[in-house]
Amino acid sequence: MKLLTIGNSFADNSTRYIKEIFADRGVDLYVSRANIGGCSLERHWNGAANKIPDYPNGKTLDEMIEADVWDYVTIQQASHFSWMVGTYYPYADNLIAYIKEKAPTAEILIQETWAYRADNERLCNEYKISQSQMFNLLKENYIDLALKYGFRILPVGEAFRIMQLETGDKTGELTRNPDGPSHANTLGEYIGGMVWYSVMTGGSVDGIAYAPDGVNRDYVPAAKKAVKAAVAMYNK
Repeated sequence: MKLLTIGNSFADNSTRYIKEIFADRGVDLYVSRANIGGCSLERHWNGAANKIPDYPNGKTLDEMIEADVWDYVTIQQASHFSWMVGTYYPYADNLIAYIKEKAPTAEILIQETWAYRADNERLCNEYKISQSQMFNLLKENYIDLALKYGFRILPVGEAFRIMQLETGDKTGELTRNPDGPSHANTLGEYIGGMVWYSVMTGGSVDGIAYAPDGVNRDYVPAAKKAVKAAVAMYNK
């Protein structure tokens, strides 16, 4: 199975342990990452349109996407724009048309990113919205985009939200770091990888024995429960 991500650091987060998770279930996965930290749909599209060598090893997106025949190509919005609907278009439309032209046999998947921690300074002081408001807005934006094209969603943000609610985690600290954009911590990256595994393979996460070093095993059952609930909610 071959995967190309066109994203940013949140795609890096969700794919950090993805090869180990897939291997644990006997699935061979090749991953190529056309990710740029903080990169928006607009920047990805402009890079593609103008053949800007912004990607790993000075490559263009053309070079990244034409390097192989992909089973899956993923897209997502930058976290700081994810809750603002006006930032998605026309860039998502243009990027999707580009991917369909360059990788016509690939399934395009949309990663639903996550809301920042409730104690995040950007959220409180700059955006002036709550964590719940950010999540509900980004969720609506990703669902609208997926429905427009009939794409499936990788509901990582929903899995984080469910994990937070089910464990009584008030801020989201179980899955997110206390940094600027609330990057996923090791448990969050593990959850993200399991979401991607479940959507991409259709397999159950129950049988996954692997867990990264640093993950508190006491939280693994709740993490798997959150993954299953999120995937079931979005991909009926």
